[in-house]
Amino acid sequence: MRDDVYERIRGDILCCTLQPGSALHEQALAQRFQVSKSPIRDALLRLQEQHLVDVLPRKGYRVRPISLADAVELYEMRLVYERECALRAIDHASDATLAALDEFRSGPRGRDMPKWIAYNRRFHLAVAAASGNSRLQRAATEVIEQFDRLTYVGVGGGGEALDVRQFAAEHAAIIDALQKRDRRRAGALIRAHVEASRKRTLASLAHPAIVP
Repeated sequence: MRDDVYERIRGDILCCTLQPGSALHEQALAQRFQVSKSPIRDALLRLQEQHLVDVLPRKGYRVRPISLADAVELYEMRLVYERECALRAIDHASDATLAALDEFRSGPRGRDMPKWIAYNRRFHLAVAAASGNSRLQRAATEVIEQFDRLTYVGVGGGGEALDVRQFAAEHAAIIDALQKRDRRRAGALIRAHVEASRKRTLASLAHPAIVP
């Protein structure tokens, strides 16, 4: 039960159902999930360790705001990890493993943002898994899983709406490069993919409701 509560609160934070900067109250969350306050408290402390929740002395908790500094650091880490995962996949993954990435050539129908964000996350996690390096995969996964909030902000957080089908097109090009084992093209495409996301997100983070 404790893990289930933790996963549900974490999911709500990552997809911005619980907005950055919003207050979190143990009693309200306990009523929402129909549990005692003990698993809620444990979940919030675990989320604090992941830098998703702040503990405010004598005030309770809040969803950690998304800052420009945090976003810049995460994008720097993402580029390093994802590029290395892709290059290792080219060098070490089997043809069958790379062929399995074909499921990500198209995304969900319509503009259901939670589904598109989940699809985006699963693609990047699949490339990390294809690297064949378990430690690298774990490090990349930790970074990738923090990107749901930034993806939401970059795609739907303000300004002109992005055609989410662009995700699938960029993913398909990366898959082509991986399956052809073209290291240079794969590296360039991943850099361009991350940089495009970074520019969208940093532009959206200028919104005063998101930046503390």
